[in-house]
Amino acid sequence: MPMYWVAVVAAGLAGAAPLVAPGVDQDQDPTYFSVDRALAHIDRVAQKPHPIGSAANQDVRGHVADELRSLGLKPEFQTVVAPNYYHDSGTVAVVNVMARLAGTAPTGAVVVVAHFDTVPETPGANDNASGVAVTLEMARNLLAGSPLRNDVILLFTDGEEPAPRYGSTAFVDDHRWFDDARFVVNLEAIGSGGPSMLTETNGPQSWVLDQLVDSAPQPVVFSFLTETTALIGGSNTDFAPFRDAGVPGVEFVYARGSSIYHTGADTPGSVSRRSLHSHGVNTLGLVRHLAAEDLVTTGGGDMVFFTVGRFHVVRYPTLWGIPLVVAAGVLLFAAVRRRHVWPGMARDAVMTLIAALSAAIFSAVLWTPYAGWRDTMGVFESYVALLILVVLTAAVLVIPFQFGRRVEGGRTPEGVLLVWWSLALFMALAAPGMSYLFALPALVGAGALLLGFDASTRWRSLAPAVLTVGIALVVLIPAIDAFFQFVQPRPGNPDSEILPAVAIPVLLVALGIQLALVFRLRMEDVVTDDVSPGEPATTARSRRHSECRTARSR
Repeated sequence: MPMYWVAVVAAGLAGAAPLVAPGVDQDQDPTYFSVDRALAHIDRVAQKPHPIGSAANQDVRGHVADELRSLGLKPEFQTVVAPNYYHDSGTVAVVNVMARLAGTAPTGAVVVVAHFDTVPETPGANDNASGVAVTLEMARNLLAGSPLRNDVILLFTDGEEPAPRYGSTAFVDDHRWFDDARFVVNLEAIGSGGPSMLTETNGPQSWVLDQLVDSAPQPVVFSFLTETTALIGGSNTDFAPFRDAGVPGVEFVYARGSSIYHTGADTPGSVSRRSLHSHGVNTLGLVRHLAAEDLVTTGGGDMVFFTVGRFHVVRYPTLWGIPLVVAAGVLLFAAVRRRHVWPGMARDAVMTLIAALSAAIFSAVLWTPYAGWRDTMGVFESYVALLILVVLTAAVLVIPFQFGRRVEGGRTPEGVLLVWWSLALFMALAAPGMSYLFALPALVGAGALLLGFDASTRWRSLAPAVLTVGIALVVLIPAIDAFFQFVQPRPGNPDSEILPAVAIPVLLVALGIQLALVFRLRMEDVVTDDVSPGEPATTARSRRHSECRTARSR
């Protein structure tokens, strides 16, 4: 049915929409974020590599201090002596630059953090001149607006690139301003494009998320991403010292095109205007909001959340995870009992899992040597490679799917949903922020099988299939994209390369394709089959196939 695939594509676009940063707003109001001004800062800061202890590092530090003075602020400096990380011996001075925007009746301070140092191999236009530029432009915007209630501390750290995070650790451990910190916003970039995404939170997550969603104009937030960050021990950035000290806050990162990370290709010309704008408007919106609020945090538990379409955020408490999985299980059990598909369901679940794992392993075998060879591939090339992997995955699934259609009982959507439900249960127990990726499609799909399909009209058969597959696409596409970014080659930081992990996004692709196929088949069965009262749908499907073969032989 063509309308089915049209609707599926529309759902896919809704899932992909938040992954595309909007066009740049050219409003010249001084209280609005200006990409042109931010780019001018990047051009100045990212002229050459400026690692700790270098003359170029001192030059950048001086530029930041001069820009703060031009805004009418008084820069302060914090100096610590650290090992000369990039040489065998000796020490260097690591110098933080900071300034404070005074509030009228502060309940604490919001700290905005961006490091200005680089590794020796890169000019660091994205990592992290972009964060420096956003912070300077945000300061101009705040000063041009209404007086702030709370203080805002602008912290430009030195020495972020070495693992000890010398600058931010020194600020947290030794600077008097840290005692006033009530919220931290850390800015990072490991690529050249993509939306500014929430990668980590700290503090009462429901309260933190409320502040962000209520204020950021383009929130791109996914709990599967923050859950992944938590599972790997948190981000190893300037956010870590604040997190470990218990300061609530968020980290924003854009990451598409990360093959330039820590390389000479991270130049001002590589910076995406859209990504910089996304980074800037979200930071400005959040900080402006927090600067006007009471910074006494309230309680609140962890949340499941994800962005749909153009920045609509769906969220619910993590505690709902197990009840949702239980509800999906009850509906699936009722659907299986009603349609009498017990014998084939377990077989189809095993076939679904084997097919998905086979596609994932096959893709890892192809991607790992290719990405190792093409370790400087651009964004376009990487997505062409992903498209090829998706097409190959679909091809790998044809044989087991067609085989399943021909055996007695056919391929049942109940069997495919059993895999989704099992993954939802596992995630709800082990990684609650990821559970929605499987729980919501399993819940809706089981409900559709039990209540939704109706042969009386084509539309009443189409709707439940589209709803199930559509929800799966909306939640899966951002996860597929994000996990694909994790497996990009990074010649400037090979320790962060995890090329074989391409199996994870391809596994999600394979599960989504199989769900779409079996629900399309179920929809066709309901519309076309003349099922006798009490006759199992799987038997009717086999009867139809037999009748078609008989008709062709005549």
